[in-house]
Amino acid sequence: MLNILPAKEIYLQGNEHALLLLHSFTSHTRDMKKVATALHSQGYTCYAPLYRGHGTHPEQLLHDQVDDWWQDVVQAHQFLLDEGYQKISVIGLSIGGIFTLKLAQLEKLVQIIVLSVPFDKEPEQLKQRIVDYAYNYKTIEGKSPLQITQEMEPFKSMPLDAMNAFQTFIQETMQQLDKITIPIAIYYGERDDALYTESAEMIYQHVQSSKKRKKGFENSKHLMTLGRDQEALIKEMMDFLQI
Repeated sequence: MLNILPAKEIYLQGNEHALLLLHSFTSHTRDMKKVATALHSQGYTCYAPLYRGHGTHPEQLLHDQVDDWWQDVVQAHQFLLDEGYQKISVIGLSIGGIFTLKLAQLEKLVQIIVLSVPFDKEPEQLKQRIVDYAYNYKTIEGKSPLQITQEMEPFKSMPLDAMNAFQTFIQETMQQLDKITIPIAIYYGERDDALYTESAEMIYQHVQSSKKRKKGFENSKHLMTLGRDQEALIKEMMDFLQI
């Protein structure tokens, strides 16, 4: 059986401008690895924390929920402050984008970049993400179909309470977009679900930032930082971070 190595956080020290890079739900820091490497080569300090329960055995996700991951983000921001960084910008993908918007509503940031951000998610869809992640993980491990079927039972019978809380977190964050006044870039994949195009427009219309930009990438699906537009996306980020 294949032993999958757990993911790790990324911390690349550079200049006094620190970038907090937030990965997506049921993924891990690989979402941000190329972005972190490229931006670090331009001088930025890059820190990508790993949310608890992510990047390891999927059973961990049966015990953690959105408030736990949000606390991981708060602690990651505090870590950069404790390290002496006063100039902090945040880049977030999918749920990482939701956390980015939330952080911008509460903390003093320089600017933010959000990618593939949902304005809403049904609890059943969120649960399915965990189910799919667990199934794929166990398949890659090389477990037998019978063992996978048995081990999938706790995921399929998961109550929706945690996912309801997740949906509420997203909705509450979206209801307070007018608190955001710093420069913001909103990116979405044109090959992703249409919801994300609508969401990008909604964020663009409701933030109170005087400097804001919105852009779709024609070859990108949901995980934009790993997709075919990766180089163009990183170039766009570099350009935005210099305004």
